[in-house]
Amino acid sequence: MGVGREDMEILKPRIDKREYRRIVIRNSLQVLLISDLDTDKCAASMNVSVGSFCDPDGLEGLAHFLAWRQNKRLHSF
Repeated sequence: MGVGREDMEILKPRIDKREYRRIVIRNSLQVLLISDLDTDKCAASMNVSVGSFCDPDGLEGLAHFLAWRQNKRLHSF
């Protein structure tokens, strides 16, 4: 499944007993897999690097404006 470099070293504290693995899937999404044998729970999280820090030069505020427009459209009466 993974198509990217998986041998990247993942830095962690010496006392951390969990196992970490990084994969990159076909759509370039980077995935960090964490295995913790001391728990019976599982979870997933996603970080999407978009927003005001990704606004193009000269269009500062674009992300805020688009979020406001989307929210206004969803909550119009």
